[in-house]
Amino acid sequence: MPPVLWRPAEDAPTATRVGEFMRFCEASTVLTFDDYDALWRWSTGAGLEQFWSAVWDFFDVRPGEPYTRVLDGRVMPGARWFDGARLNYAQHALRAASERGDDVAIVGVSQTRDRSELTWAQLVEQVGRARVGLRRLGVQQGDRVAAYLPNIPETIVAFLAAASLGATWTSCAPEFGVQAVLDRFTQVEPTVLLAVEGYRYGRHTV
Repeated sequence: MPPVLWRPAEDAPTATRVGEFMRFCEASTVLTFDDYDALWRWSTGAGLEQFWSAVWDFFDVRPGEPYTRVLDGRVMPGARWFDGARLNYAQHALRAASERGDDVAIVGVSQTRDRSELTWAQLVEQVGRARVGLRRLGVQQGDRVAAYLPNIPETIVAFLAAASLGATWTSCAPEFGVQAVLDRFTQVEPTVLLAVEGYRYGRHTV
């Protein structure tokens, strides 16, 4: 047997998030999980539906409309999870702002400008402004928003604003070639294209 490279700490069942979830599952069932493997076996076997229902509850998923059943059938392809539920990703991604408004949510580091930070409160405010802008441009639920943008805080703001409207987001980094960008974006027929005027690689501006 090869040497063991790492073992979880002995207090993992009580001191880790996974351990906390295991205890949560035990409290909501009549089962006992001695270790992670026991939880895994249950989650992929007889307890498949109960496991994912527990995930939903443990992480406090807040749907606009609740689900009617966790899984409509154990078949692939074609399985439908959380049938009937409707929820918004942006709402969940930003809900930490209600309790952590002054904490830093995003740190931006760039070759071309100073390091920047956004608190949760600032992030919510900027997403709200971007959302209004996208709505003025005609973006509605089910539309596509394409982004030809680098990995910067403004891109995250735009993505969350699009998600808040129920739009589908697709993106390419600015170093993508023209044909690669066209191949990706033309097939989704975006309502709006967001883009930067160029990017910098090392000492070169493109």
